[in-house]
Amino acid sequence: MVDISVDFAGVKLANPIILASGGPGWDGEHLKRCAQAGAGALVPKSIGPPARWLHHPRVGRMGLIKVGKTVIGMINLELFSTLPLEQWIEKELRIAAEGGAPIIASVVADPEPANTAKVAKQVVDTGYASMIEINVSCPMPAEKVGMHIGRDPKLTAEQVKAVKEAVSVPVSVKLSPNFAYIPELAKAAELAGADAITATNSVQALYGVDVETGRLILPAFGGYSGPAIRPITLRCVAQAAKATSIPVCGIGGISSWRDVVEYIMVGATAVQTCTAVMWRGLGVFKELADGLKAFMERKGYRSIEDFRGVALRDLTTVEELAQREPLHASVNEDLCNGCGICERVCSYDAIKVIEGKAKPNPALCDGCGLCKAWCPTEAIDLI
Repeated sequence: MVDISVDFAGVKLANPIILASGGPGWDGEHLKRCAQAGAGALVPKSIGPPARWLHHPRVGRMGLIKVGKTVIGMINLELFSTLPLEQWIEKELRIAAEGGAPIIASVVADPEPANTAKVAKQVVDTGYASMIEINVSCPMPAEKVGMHIGRDPKLTAEQVKAVKEAVSVPVSVKLSPNFAYIPELAKAAELAGADAITATNSVQALYGVDVETGRLILPAFGGYSGPAIRPITLRCVAQAAKATSIPVCGIGGISSWRDVVEYIMVGATAVQTCTAVMWRGLGVFKELADGLKAFMERKGYRSIEDFRGVALRDLTTVEELAQREPLHASVNEDLCNGCGICERVCSYDAIKVIEGKAKPNPALCDGCGLCKAWCPTEAIDLI
């Protein structure tokens, strides 16, 4: 019997697929609907102190990133919750809790850690929050918040310490992917008492330019999310998992059961998704959970722990890989359709299409694997 439930830093989840902080969780009613649709837990829009950050752009704040007609990502100019703290405390959290899923309340990290702790305590005192997630990573920071705090291990640790002293529930800290030193930030949070790491927020980006007018389409830096950022956030999850001994929640481009499995295999205990919910609706939660179950049944896994972190055993360095025996391209001519893509992309003139079949030259092949990656019929391997 497959069991997809997890224990995330002491919080029991029926499944590891959590609604990430964003538009689908902007108020209690929408959070409740996500729970009823099968979300393992709910993260509301980040809640801040009274009368702060209650406005976000209403002049167009989202745009899709496409390669041809294929959508690969999304830019948003979202900020924090536009609902006041009092409304969350008096109404929205109660409604959200009616859905039956644990609430992981996202709290904006104030430049003064004591203010962050005060908000966190008020939220926890409602009795509806099972965990606090400290947001030190918004890619559109204002007033020295967001990633202005999250880029500094010392400031991050101060936030964690203050909140841990104020609340009795587990505390996670949401890191930014915009910095190379994830291990240092994650370790600082752990040493300060964090019960979990959430990796990560969206990637800071600029949407683009209307080349006919020379005007920016969205005239501010925003957060980039969706499938295109998954390799970046997989890196962050792997680094956080290796650097700490506390649970990690992975976020970034999760839109299929395979993505969920990838994050778990690099060390995540749970995952969060938001962009996929915005694009495809609430059915995403059941779709991902059902796909995860089917995968586990096929592979013979009984629990998430059976395969969590298994891919980390392969993680090494580029320097170490350079010392290994070189490989070269090999073509299965039964699969090759002679399309010539491999010849076009090879920088070393190491593969040519001759009489309708790709012919590699091992003496010239540099073992980069680009031909294998591009082959539409999977006829090429490295041996």
